[in-house]
Amino acid sequence: MEMESLFNINRIPDSRIKLMTALYFPFGVALVIIRLFITLHALLVTCILPKCAATSLILKTIFGIIGIQVVIQEDKRRDKSAKVIVSNHVSNLDHMIIDFIIANITPDIIGLSSCMQWLTGFKDFGSSKGADILEENIKKFVRESKFPVLLHPEKTTTNGTGLLKFMSFPFSLGKVQPVVLQVTRWPMTMAVTTLTSNIYQDFLWSLFVPYTIYKVKLLPEEECGEEESVENFAERVRGNMAECLNVPLTEYTWSDKQDLVKRLEEARKKEQQRSARQRPTGNSALHRTSSDPELQRMIQQVQDVLPDIPAAVILEDLEKTREVDLTITNILEGKVSTEPQKNSQTSDKLSHIRKKINVDMAPSQQKYGDTTFHPVASNRMLSLEERKQIMLETARQRYKEKHGLL
Repeated sequence: MEMESLFNINRIPDSRIKLMTALYFPFGVALVIIRLFITLHALLVTCILPKCAATSLILKTIFGIIGIQVVIQEDKRRDKSAKVIVSNHVSNLDHMIIDFIIANITPDIIGLSSCMQWLTGFKDFGSSKGADILEENIKKFVRESKFPVLLHPEKTTTNGTGLLKFMSFPFSLGKVQPVVLQVTRWPMTMAVTTLTSNIYQDFLWSLFVPYTIYKVKLLPEEECGEEESVENFAERVRGNMAECLNVPLTEYTWSDKQDLVKRLEEARKKEQQRSARQRPTGNSALHRTSSDPELQRMIQQVQDVLPDIPAAVILEDLEKTREVDLTITNILEGKVSTEPQKNSQTSDKLSHIRKKINVDMAPSQQKYGDTTFHPVASNRMLSLEERKQIMLETARQRYKEKHGLL
């Protein structure tokens, strides 16, 4: 099984769902606004009422109203005395869903602020002080608290198509209560969580779609055998959960997911750099201006004066200056590189014109390059063309003097 198949890169999988989402978008936004107000009441309930089975039932009802349905498919618990709950991890809302069924405490392992811990239902166990302090505080809590602690031994979310390797720590705390989760959305089959999404994004999308349905199965409690190692105990429980879910066991870990995220991010940055290094030429430059009539008009004005300069070169300078006269001046003064698009004939013409015009002189002091009438017709035409260019340059020099550009 490929590791990439365990995670959803994009929340909306295909063009058909994208079209449905676009049509549904106004209704989804209205639902988000209404459901956010209802969610505020759920927060008030958590503040006023103590944590107990009744409170969990009330919250489950409120979340059902906002479109997050929780369905218990199986309940095979025997004595209900396990102080550690372990479950697979299919979304960033899993701890809330399980709390609706079994009131529990979920440690914050990513270091949220106190306010965010309160909003999202996590409890601080000292994760910012290191893994050793975190584990020691969890062990102490399990010994002293009447509430069980919920741990996700995969340590990260997947799309539910397989189980990652379990960390062994939760299975060193004593009897465990395995819980398996499956989640679907109706009527749009968009991802509940993605490779890089967080709890806030997942929750807002849950408010946006009509229904998100969590199916929960409570397996029998499990204890470590007398001669069974913690690692073997963890693997045995993982096998039972995979069999219940009808998904394969994998050898991938949460760190493999982190490596995948880094690889995809590096690939994205390289693609952006490659695109940035590509310079538009010829048809691609004209394609960029097709959606901007003003740029098209300005490029044509410059090419009327300098027909041998490619559109791509003119476009590049116009995007900086946004002024026809200034771009023409930059090209004639050599401030704009016309390599490699320009040919030698174009270069010679520009050089010849620059030599005949002293751009440092006032327009009234400038003189035409040719003062004789050539007997050859081609020379007469060339002379007229050169004079036309000099006249145009004189006009530009006056424009620059008038606007203080010299």
